[in-house]
Amino acid sequence: MSVNPERTRGIIDRLHRRLRAIRTSRAARKHSGLDKRLVLSLSDRRLPSLKQLKHLPRFLTPQERLIAKLLVALIAVSLLAVLVRFVGQHVVEIPTAGGEYREATVGGPHFINPILTASNDVDLDIVKLVFSGLMRTDSTGQLVPDLAESYELSADGLVYTFAIRPGIEWHDGTALTSGDIAATISYIKDPAWKSPLIAHFRDVTVETPDLYTVVFYLQEPFAPFLSLLTVGVLPEHLWQDIKPENATRAELNVKPIGTGPFRFRNFTKDKKGAIRSYTLERHERYYGHPPYLDSVTFHFYTDFAEAVETFTSRKVDGLSFLPLEFRDDVGEMRTAMTYTLRLPQYTAIFLNQKHNDLLRNRNVRKALALAIDKEEILRETLGDNGVPAHGPILPGFVGFHPDIKKYRYDPAAATDLLEEAGWEVGEDGLRRQDLRDDKEKEKDDEPQLTLLQVTLVTVDTQENIRVAQIIKRKWEGVGVKTELDITPASKIQSDRIRPRDYDALLYGEILGPDPDPYPFWHSSQGENGGLNLSSFSNRRTDEVLEQARSTNDDEERTRLYREFQDILAEEVPAIFLYSPTYTYVVSRKVMGIGATTVFAPADRFTDVTDWYIETKRAWR
Repeated sequence: MSVNPERTRGIIDRLHRRLRAIRTSRAARKHSGLDKRLVLSLSDRRLPSLKQLKHLPRFLTPQERLIAKLLVALIAVSLLAVLVRFVGQHVVEIPTAGGEYREATVGGPHFINPILTASNDVDLDIVKLVFSGLMRTDSTGQLVPDLAESYELSADGLVYTFAIRPGIEWHDGTALTSGDIAATISYIKDPAWKSPLIAHFRDVTVETPDLYTVVFYLQEPFAPFLSLLTVGVLPEHLWQDIKPENATRAELNVKPIGTGPFRFRNFTKDKKGAIRSYTLERHERYYGHPPYLDSVTFHFYTDFAEAVETFTSRKVDGLSFLPLEFRDDVGEMRTAMTYTLRLPQYTAIFLNQKHNDLLRNRNVRKALALAIDKEEILRETLGDNGVPAHGPILPGFVGFHPDIKKYRYDPAAATDLLEEAGWEVGEDGLRRQDLRDDKEKEKDDEPQLTLLQVTLVTVDTQENIRVAQIIKRKWEGVGVKTELDITPASKIQSDRIRPRDYDALLYGEILGPDPDPYPFWHSSQGENGGLNLSSFSNRRTDEVLEQARSTNDDEERTRLYREFQDILAEEVPAIFLYSPTYTYVVSRKVMGIGATTVFAPADRFTDVTDWYIETKRAWR
């Protein structure tokens, strides 16, 4: 085998060159490591400083600088998003103290006194904010302790023992004690005070074993008793020196002292001396959590048109009641929130037989009931925002009577009853009758015909006027002459209801947490400001209502209440029309409103301590 020397030398040279390259590379790397260690030995920092980084762009290409800027912007946006999300999850808006709530309402205050007022909505609104009772209804309508810390009921249902919360102060700083509760009950029971609540507490005895215990003794069990104890308590130290006969004239009735969440600040009057606005301020030492609102101011107007205009022009923050005819106007306001709740209330025509002798005839009363179309009234006046009512106890309450006799629209039957009662139709379509007795007719055989006529009184609201106009048309359709007397809301109590100055009254009655019909239908409640608007008097009805109050057995109460309603349906002292809804409106800036059940318009303030206007940020 022959060897080529030239080729061999070439291979050896290439190997030598590669070995030298490898040695050079190793030396360079070693030298580089030495340089790096030398440089790092001059400083403890392992990362470049900001001063060094600012020179970085000099060593980057334009493309690299653009990429770096984009990366920095992306990092900044990402950090901001993370921060915003973190804050959103851990920081919330919470209520804080501040803000004034202003409300427009119709009427004016008379007695801002829980034991003197019974049917004036303005008084009841202010009383709700100023005074507290042993019990109260919460936002769901349940009875819960208020001034009371707890209570016990004896096995026989005759003894109620209450433990009062310690540390409660009146608005003037005086401590509340059991003596204040006992004094309040004694004022109610004193006829000289003329309290409309006297019948509720007449047979109740009160003892105060110590400063923070009060015991009620009943002569017989009374199922609705706890609901009666929602009545506001008066300060004994201020009322004890006022003579009972002067109670209605006391200054404390317009400048009250209570234990509620708000206290009296001031009021303004017009030139005629009528109160035009009334302001309450937060009671800082309220035993519950103090309200957030600094103050509540009521502005009083003579009619709803004026009150609604004040609200729509944003001069006030709320409207105590929104009549149906103004709902479209208010509904166009984006800043307004409307609350519609079903009240335990019925609207009826109360027939006052003592004021109009023609109504004493039962057939006439039945005919008037049969001549009314309740469905048309609901459809034409309330837009079907309600349900027909046939008795004084509504669905959902103990004693509701689904099988009660119902007077459905039947003008032919109404006509038959009127003719049976001797009322004949004349050429003008109206009914007349000679009501003289036989002896009088013998003396003068010339007929002296009496016109069958009724005057219907109601409150000046468009809803009531529309209902009254339908009733007038229906009654005159069967020959009963009907006059309408539309009375301003501010005068309906003083001019018509208290003196019982009406033949028929179209009006709504609001029931309490317990359906007890006693205050509305017992004969003792027919006068002196009572709620028996028909002045109805029936011995058996009185007995049944008294018995129903004395049992805690719901089955027995139901049996008695149904008997009572059967009597009412047969006697027809009133014509039940419908159960409406209650609507009020508040600016959206007022938050925290959560009441779902109300027994009276004033109950919209049940959770007023939770209402707020001002907020602040806080960590969760």
